[in-house]
Amino acid sequence: MDKLIYIYYPLLIVLLVWGSEVMKKGKWNDDALSFDQTKSLLGFAEIVIILHHCSHKSSAWWVEPRYHRPGLEFFASVGFLCVALFFFCSGYGMYKSMKKKTDFFKGYFTKRIPHILIPTAIMWLVCFFTEKARGLDIDRPVWINVCSHLWYIYVLIYAYLIFFISFRLIKNEKASFTFLWTGIILYMVLAIFFSPGEWWYNTVYLFPIGVIFARNEEKCIASLKKLYPLRIAILTVIFAAAYILYLYTDAVMGLFNIEGNNTFYVIGQIISAYVFVALVILIGLKVRIGNKALRLLGAMTLEMYVIHPFFVEAFCFEFIKENAKPLFYIENLFLYATATLILTLVPSYLVYLFRRKLK
Repeated sequence: MDKLIYIYYPLLIVLLVWGSEVMKKGKWNDDALSFDQTKSLLGFAEIVIILHHCSHKSSAWWVEPRYHRPGLEFFASVGFLCVALFFFCSGYGMYKSMKKKTDFFKGYFTKRIPHILIPTAIMWLVCFFTEKARGLDIDRPVWINVCSHLWYIYVLIYAYLIFFISFRLIKNEKASFTFLWTGIILYMVLAIFFSPGEWWYNTVYLFPIGVIFARNEEKCIASLKKLYPLRIAILTVIFAAAYILYLYTDAVMGLFNIEGNNTFYVIGQIISAYVFVALVILIGLKVRIGNKALRLLGAMTLEMYVIHPFFVEAFCFEFIKENAKPLFYIENLFLYATATLILTLVPSYLVYLFRRKLK
């Protein structure tokens, strides 16, 4: 039973490549950043994020030996790469939608923000009252520490607000992009000093990059097609180097007797996240992915992201707070991951169906 967890590796590969199409020589995938392709990609990324969070409670190196369960080590360090895709696609999609829809900003705060905020608030309250019912003390600030996994939602809402000001209230395009970058960089600087960790700021810069890519898509795609194999090779080497710097900062910096390891740790993340997104786009120019399962997952990524943290915490050895008594500890890693996935997917699908009826 312990070895069953490894079945997720081939299953994920099948999920990603099933129904995919490799372009012939001289042909390109013109749908590399289409709605269906990006949604399929993000659906896959969300499954990886769920397993990433499961790994932090089971297979990561910092988990106590008595609770450590091997099998998901690979996922422990890849979560930020998936979040980078989410931020890039969010920025890209926002700009594309704005240019296609003349009434894009109509009801911006009454439709787009509540769509994100309401399910987040519901899950936050579920975690809050569960923690209170179990007599747990919640560290301040409470809005962050009730469920720390929800940080992405807060940052995304901030990015949406900056986007609104940039392109709705500011009419000059150059000034719009300047304000967008200023707002994101200001957030990153503040997050460096006041946030709980680097995950609050190490990938958010991909949001404005997604906007810029959408603004100059034709030029960017044409450029990426030139010297295609060489670009793939060079970016792969850069990604590997940056990712190794992130994973083995102490060892790499020790070779050069350099201090300030945390700085290089974050630099490794920032560079590898950017290059990873670039590689995904490059590969997408030659490989079209998409199947019914991926499209369905892509349609309910928000619900999955908001719902899954509760079950990640509910079934692990400690409920949300360090050393807290577990809610329902599932010792077997395969059963833990499977239960988390199923109990995330089912309510997510129900909420997705409810949203479709409302439309």
